[in-house]
Amino acid sequence: GGRPHLVNIASFEGRLAQLKPDLQSKFAAHDLDRERLTQLVTKFQVDVSNGRHRAEGWGSSNYAFSKLALIAYTKVVAREEGEGMKVNACCPGYCSTDLTSHRGPRAPELGARCALKLALLPDDAPTGEFWQDEKVTPW
Repeated sequence: GGRPHLVNIASFEGRLAQLKPDLQSKFAAHDLDRERLTQLVTKFQVDVSNGRHRAEGWGSSNYAFSKLALIAYTKVVAREEGEGMKVNACCPGYCSTDLTSHRGPRAPELGARCALKLALLPDDAPTGEFWQDEKVTPW
């Protein structure tokens, strides 16, 4: 398409299910904005520092939380940009790369296909979505 595209590389590890339901609804809220997202991320940091993250309903993986926050941010930016820009996040899968010490079963070329697809989406394609295996996936 002719419009700019922003593709964030997230992960299926960033699923909402890592959080208790009240936090899930805050991150998935259609009126979530940058300020509120920053407040939620800061609360996670404070709760981890105080050893209260599990009691407060957060997951136990900093990596997974960072990907969840990135997916939420993707949705915020997509709403801000409207039809002016396509903003999506994707999971390349567990790929055989240096990052995974080549333990991932998926070839890097296959993992890159979803990001490439999102970078080349037509103007009438979805925005603000999480993609996996080259299709929109429930978050």
